[in-house]
Amino acid sequence: MNLQNMAPNAKRSLLITAVFGAAAVSIYLFAVVPSEGDLVRAKTELGEVQTRHEMMMRNLSGADKVKERLEGLNAGLDEFRAAILQPSLESYAMGAKKLLDPIAAGAGLAETEYEELPLVALPVPKRLPVQLFARRPIRLVCRGSYQAAVSFLLRVEKEFPLVALQAMSITAQTDPLAQRVEFVFEWPAKGGRTKK
Repeated sequence: MNLQNMAPNAKRSLLITAVFGAAAVSIYLFAVVPSEGDLVRAKTELGEVQTRHEMMMRNLSGADKVKERLEGLNAGLDEFRAAILQPSLESYAMGAKKLLDPIAAGAGLAETEYEELPLVALPVPKRLPVQLFARRPIRLVCRGSYQAAVSFLLRVEKEFPLVALQAMSITAQTDPLAQRVEFVFEWPAKGGRTKK
């Protein structure tokens, strides 16, 4: 088909069709193809956002239970703080005596004597808290059997989990039920404050 033999209206129609065809190809290549990639990325991102949303909704649905549990744990911790971290008569040894004597008597240990040793500072974290804590070694010397000493340690570990055993020694005596037992506990204590 020769363009010169065509009628002017047919030439115009063919030209307009070619222009629109070129425009359609250009739009497809430069707009639709890149948009398809964006659409795939958007679908992937939407899937990730929906997954995060579902996880957050699951977490939020259990938030009341977690809050109740946290409040219960904090209440128990407040009792523990009041019992452990507050010295009695300005002495951690007297506070330890008040808490440990009933356990020692229940385990069968007698003649308990308490002595407060120098404070041991704990490592300071990178981000300083307002209240620093330390360990106050408390020496407890008493008399009793090996079984009584072990029973006492198990009870202390159960009732006061933040109290750590630093050292223990048993000195043999003629009476196996009255061995000399020495414990050194690391008692949690308040240290200095970083801010007022």
